[in-house]
Amino acid sequence: MAYLIVFVLVSLLFAGSSKKSNIEGKVSVVIPAYNEEKSIEHVINTVKQVKDITEIIIVDDGSTDNTHNIVARQNNVILLTHEKNKGKGSAMKTGLKRVTNDIVLFLDADLSEINKLQVESIIRPILNGDADITKTKFKREAGRVTELTAKPLLNFFFPELSFEQPLSGQFAAIKSFLDNIDLEHDYGVDIGIVLDADAQGMRIQEVDIGNIVHEMSTLKELNIMANEVVRTIVDRAIHYGRLTMMDDVGSSIRMEIMGLTLIIFGIFGLFFINPMTPIIAGAIIVIGIVIAAVYLVRIIRTSLRVYRQSKIPNRQIIRTFIQMHFPVLISVVILLVIAASLLGSVNIASNQISIEPVSKNLVISTSPEPHSAVDVRGPYTIDNALENEEHLVRLSNSALSTLHAQYGDYIYIDGERYQLEQALDGENDLIRMPESARSALDVSPGDVIRDSDLRSSFENVYLVQNINPGEDQIDNNTGFNNTTSQINTNNTTVNIGSEYTSQTLPEKVLTVYLNNTPVAQSSAAVLNSSYNVYIDGVYDDSMMLNNSSTGIIYNSTYDGTAIRVELENQNGTTNSVFANQNSTVKFLNINLNYNESLTNNTTNIAVNRTN
Repeated sequence: MAYLIVFVLVSLLFAGSSKKSNIEGKVSVVIPAYNEEKSIEHVINTVKQVKDITEIIIVDDGSTDNTHNIVARQNNVILLTHEKNKGKGSAMKTGLKRVTNDIVLFLDADLSEINKLQVESIIRPILNGDADITKTKFKREAGRVTELTAKPLLNFFFPELSFEQPLSGQFAAIKSFLDNIDLEHDYGVDIGIVLDADAQGMRIQEVDIGNIVHEMSTLKELNIMANEVVRTIVDRAIHYGRLTMMDDVGSSIRMEIMGLTLIIFGIFGLFFINPMTPIIAGAIIVIGIVIAAVYLVRIIRTSLRVYRQSKIPNRQIIRTFIQMHFPVLISVVILLVIAASLLGSVNIASNQISIEPVSKNLVISTSPEPHSAVDVRGPYTIDNALENEEHLVRLSNSALSTLHAQYGDYIYIDGERYQLEQALDGENDLIRMPESARSALDVSPGDVIRDSDLRSSFENVYLVQNINPGEDQIDNNTGFNNTTSQINTNNTTVNIGSEYTSQTLPEKVLTVYLNNTPVAQSSAAVLNSSYNVYIDGVYDDSMMLNNSSTGIIYNSTYDGTAIRVELENQNGTTNSVFANQNSTVKFLNINLNYNESLTNNTTNIAVNRTN
């Protein structure tokens, strides 16, 4: 559901970006000029080199220097004259009236070092059908007017526009668009065209033309330019309803988000904040719903009023509304995702409806081992065993880690033995087990178990684990003094039994050495009891252990193999204890001839899950 909503929003945001223009590949250039005798001839000679430019129009905007005479001597140039200076926008209007081609290029007359490649790069995207308008940027820091006036106002009223140099006077556009807009008569003409193009859904592309040399403006000229640019942006903001949207809609959006946030907070507090009672959580949710509903109505009414008054195409105003309302839409998506999660946790009984969200468990390992990491586990859903798998329990790696087990181990549920196997692809959130196991554990298909509750769900379940110390395990175990040893790892297996309890006890680490090489390790607590050691499944010795027991607890030689067992304190606590002589499983069984004893060995490592 959430993915579908996001897809629709993104589609609307970028709608119309792939349309192509149907125009002929001829370009007219219009160059407004006011007292540009130093550079106008270079600009004209440059554009004459561009084969796609077939019409050159110079508008002398009341120049008092030699600009008019220089242009008049040029061949194949249309010269239009204003008796007095009317402003850049007026000069562009005059030139546009004489244009006969489908594409119009506007250039400033003071570009003393502009070259053919730069001019071609401006018009190329339109000729290729990739843009309707091209603006330029160049390798120069944006000026004071741009940074102090234009960009802040554009970011506020027209946040969808993100041009590096929005006031650049070099740009090209399709004539059909220019004929349908009102050009400003002054310095506001450039930014006005960009804003009109954005409002009408034109494809605008900013083109990097590299280095250019511009004549520096005086402080007086910059002041005039700033005023005219500000006036143009504010006028367009009023014309396109951006002031109304920013003022009325903006405040309503903020209140709408607050209402939605209160709803989300109330739902979260109801399930996850213990001091928050259902009455308090319900009150917060109700207040949030009221606020969200009231301001949603206001947003709709204001948006409809702006929509009716707007003079821009429907698609563009819809796109603008989405950009304005995007925070609200994201909040709604989050709320829908939460609601969908809660609906998935609904359990309807004969006389009640139960909603119990099941969360994942974030496990951050504090182990110094290189493979320890952050893991997100659970929740797990109980499901039926697969066909012909009456003695298999399939579960994921995360569930296996929580149970401190390995694939291939055995668990004993109500006296029945089941082997632990890997979950199928795409079933990491399932635990498949036969009906007999489910019945003993009092779970049913569809039941959801949180990771933190998994071990308690396996209460009174024994785990039988076969530790077969392969060569890699021995070679990589650098935490011990690894001296010389000749161990047939193919024929050796070590079984250690432990049992889960509801008590929280100091943790100890049990390590088994064969010929001074560590081959097995397990951790649990030790109770004041007797613990038995078996060799190849045959009883060998018994020792009394308690919480204070540490160091070597078993040391013997069997069939030429030196066997040593050590018990050390671990910084931590645990809710499992090593299996003692009263347990159904062995505390420690060392199989030195595993292949021979396998047929006789019916009990390996055992872990009783009684969390």
